[in-house]
Amino acid sequence: MNKRHPAWKRDLCILALLLTSASPVMAQGGQPDDAVRAIIEGTWALVEWHVDGRVIDPPEMDGWWMVHDGVVMATRHREGDQGYESTAGYGTYTWGPTSWTYGYDRSEDRRGSASDDTTLVIQAIPQRTFEITWDGGHLILEDAARTLRWDYDVDDRTFLLMAGSGRVIRKYRRVD
Repeated sequence: MNKRHPAWKRDLCILALLLTSASPVMAQGGQPDDAVRAIIEGTWALVEWHVDGRVIDPPEMDGWWMVHDGVVMATRHREGDQGYESTAGYGTYTWGPTSWTYGYDRSEDRRGSASDDTTLVIQAIPQRTFEITWDGGHLILEDAARTLRWDYDVDDRTFLLMAGSGRVIRKYRRVD
């Protein structure tokens, strides 16, 4: 034992450091750790669209997902034998200590059997909160009802958007 720093003082200092240090998800100030924000915020290119058991790749589909400065924007477009779908949406997002919430102020969705046979639906999509957790090298965002899940593969710089059943809906790759 060091006479200048008795063991109980050292243990008290270690305990104080542990209690005040940020967790892997939560940082002080009511927002996630900067590393978590850096994974989610960015520009993402759509690289796979899963429709009716089929994986559609470019050039049959194209799209972007952008998360910057409190604003989300999504564009998606596909046209082929399985039909036509085109979406443009924008909205806002906010952070909680271990959560991310976003919604669309406006989303324009055009769907149909072909580009000349579509229906346009314009809607707002309410804010929805996703809890942030880690699973190995994957950052996971999942809503309370477990109907939608974002699985960010940090090393691969991709994420999967999945239905609650685990069915993949789309895959994106980070471009910035």
